[in-house]
Amino acid sequence: MNEFVVKDSLTNVAQDSSALVVGEYAGVINNAFRCEELNQALSRVPDLLQAPDAELIAGGRNQNVRLMLPFQGGRLAVMVKSFGKQKRWKDYVDIRYRKTKAQRSFEAALHLKTNKVGTPAPVAFLERRCGNRLEESYFISLFEEQVTSFHDQIISTLNGEPTCGELAPMLARVAELCRAMHDAGFIHHDLGNQNILLPQGEESDSGCAQIIDLNRGRIFPELSMRQRAQDLSRLNLPSEIMQMFLDIYWGKPAPELLRTWHRRYVSLFRLRANTRRLRHPIREARLARERDIHPEVNAFPAPRDIWIWDDRSDQAFSALERKERVRLYPRGRSWCMLKSTAAAAWSVRKHYLSSKARAFSAPVNLKSRIGIALDPDGPSQGIEVGLLNKLGAAPALLRFCHHEGQQRWHEQAGLVKHLAAAGREVNIALVQDRRALQEPDAWREFVHEVLELTHEYIAAVEFGHAINRVKWGIWDFEELKNLYAPLVELRQRYPAVNITGPATIDFEYPFLLAAMQQWPQQVPVAAISHHLYVDRRGAPENPQSRFNAVDKFALAAAIASYLKVPDDKVVVSEVNWPISGASIYSPVTSPFEYRLAKPGEVPDSGVEEFSYSDYMLRYIVLALCSGLVDRVFWWRLVARGYGLVDKNDDGELRERPAFLALQHFLLTLGDSTFVQACLPEQRDQRHGLYQFEFERPDGEHLLLCWSHGPAIAAPALEAARIEDALGNSLVAIPKELSGSPLYFRDVTGLS
Repeated sequence: MNEFVVKDSLTNVAQDSSALVVGEYAGVINNAFRCEELNQALSRVPDLLQAPDAELIAGGRNQNVRLMLPFQGGRLAVMVKSFGKQKRWKDYVDIRYRKTKAQRSFEAALHLKTNKVGTPAPVAFLERRCGNRLEESYFISLFEEQVTSFHDQIISTLNGEPTCGELAPMLARVAELCRAMHDAGFIHHDLGNQNILLPQGEESDSGCAQIIDLNRGRIFPELSMRQRAQDLSRLNLPSEIMQMFLDIYWGKPAPELLRTWHRRYVSLFRLRANTRRLRHPIREARLARERDIHPEVNAFPAPRDIWIWDDRSDQAFSALERKERVRLYPRGRSWCMLKSTAAAAWSVRKHYLSSKARAFSAPVNLKSRIGIALDPDGPSQGIEVGLLNKLGAAPALLRFCHHEGQQRWHEQAGLVKHLAAAGREVNIALVQDRRALQEPDAWREFVHEVLELTHEYIAAVEFGHAINRVKWGIWDFEELKNLYAPLVELRQRYPAVNITGPATIDFEYPFLLAAMQQWPQQVPVAAISHHLYVDRRGAPENPQSRFNAVDKFALAAAIASYLKVPDDKVVVSEVNWPISGASIYSPVTSPFEYRLAKPGEVPDSGVEEFSYSDYMLRYIVLALCSGLVDRVFWWRLVARGYGLVDKNDDGELRERPAFLALQHFLLTLGDSTFVQACLPEQRDQRHGLYQFEFERPDGEHLLLCWSHGPAIAAPALEAARIEDALGNSLVAIPKELSGSPLYFRDVTGLS
């Protein structure tokens, strides 16, 4: 006989069921499955459960068994849940007050199906009683083929260096299932990862999640926020992913009330779990012995070892909330930073005052000081190289990421060779992941393989990436020492390649000082490389803890001087601003869509495209003309959430205003020399006129001007013409300057 599964075409199944009496058993059957063949088979359930073709899915006191039952000339795959015999008082309570587990399961499944909530279709429930004792109890539902539990799937995913692109859709399926279940008034009371089924195989992209093990649930007219939070508290997810899950569940930023109740119930559940050995010592001792004999292969990775790649914004994603990250920091981490900072403080302070004093005081030639980072996939390499060529001879920076694999490394190496052959200076950056720290031999092989492929064609290699952010895999300074282990051999094997580091990110210079304590002394640092963002939601002149961009540049230069780096060289190897409206592609927003959010309900942390363009020019000018930063590499050429060029879902490219502005800047000032600057007083918000004089190789003198803060009157200058940031000529001198830089060309009368 043929096997088949009845399709779910049940509309009002809660009302479309009827009493069933077969042999010694009584219960209720879903009328969609009423069939004499099936009825006869159900009368022999105990015998069928012992038959050779019965497949035990889950053992224990309550067993789940897969059976093939006759149905309408074919065979029907069903799951039979057999509830074990319970104590007399529980029988009394179930029969008198709350119904049996089998009946509750059946009615809950009918309720969920009626409300279009995913669960295996209920077939029937059967019971055999002897007086007030429940002797046998069965719940029968359709058996779901090609499914796996959320428990197994999330563990498998987290153990394999997942991407947000594969993690977010899985979370969305589960979150939307839980929301639909709660909106239907059903509270599960045992909503663990193991009680949620996900499709796999051919159905994995289109199938829906399903909820199982319903016997503890209850139906209410409506669930309160507290009930929802309590039900969700048993889901086991890393803390930051759980917060992301709550947002997906709610469809927009989850209300604080839901989060508050959730945190409270998670704490209570954790306390209950941690005291289980005290409450059930004999059972827990037995389970511990069983685990020692048969250790669980499929287990969550340790919190520190969870590493997720956000393939939309091209960065690592933090799976843990800040509070948990801090709790997991090794004890010596803060002490190392404190010790290094205390040892360097007096000397760095003197160098800092000196750096501040020399800022903008000497001419600076801008040639080859503005670099562009690019990271194209194979098919778009030619297109991105064409865009890069439109920016002139700017140096290029390419990342080699350990997690991307050998094929990608060779692909990037080919691009390095191509760019170098075209006469362009190329720099590379080596980016670690958590596995690089877990498997130091693999990291060493990666380093040498990449350098073997590229050393003849590159000017410098940046070693490591954002090492002060644990989401990038490094938790303590001992691990950092392991990351740096290949440096000595690298220096010996490729002496012509400059090595830069330590590639920290943001304004966390105590970590930079401590990191350099781990750097091998026999390996000279060609430059302090740093990913120096200032205010990713505002202007570079804005202060952070009283330090604006120029102050931070001066402090970085002071540290370089303290570390005796040649020429106090500092390289900003990554900087950008996030673009507003970029959604999941932005580096500062959530990697998922808020499906129920209305316009304005989700905070947008980016800046609009013209502000991005203005901030870019201002940052570059402040960094390079100060003489405190040797180079700035813009991250990056093409990226939907933050790039100079946008790339839509269809792969179509659009040059943003920032691309055109940088193109004009490089054409106009790329080979020029900064002469002098007129700046506002360096206090408070540094509001006022910013005026920079440049001399081009052809002898033309020009000014680049903008105002920070309130608009101010334009300076009275005699200029041949005035151009805006994109190179468009203005018909008249504007009455006021704004934050958008203006070029005053061929200015006369400058001192």
